[in-house]
Amino acid sequence: MTKVQILTTCNGCNGKAYVPIGEAEDANGLKYLRHAPCSMCEGSGQRPKWVSLEEFAALLKEAECPHEHTSFRGGFHFSAGEVWDDLTEICTDCGANLDKLAKETTP
Repeated sequence: MTKVQILTTCNGCNGKAYVPIGEAEDANGLKYLRHAPCSMCEGSGQRPKWVSLEEFAALLKEAECPHEHTSFRGGFHFSAGEVWDDLTEICTDCGANLDKLAKETTP
């Protein structure tokens, strides 16, 4: 199976590149939170990931689609006095799960 390497969001810092390391005090005596580059991604916010050509083709298709036409799958449910939903926003053009994409790209 042929695979290609892509860059995706770092799990260690969630794409922010820097992680808090502790409190410090500035010259005025005010406390602030110190940050250092993430040790997993070395401060880039990204990590390499190997994917198959099929997965890569699907990622390219999703990247090309502007996701202008969407629909929702699922619904609202009532159970034991509780209300919950399993709604998922889907692009009707490419089939991408937009909820999943939003979680992956949100820092």
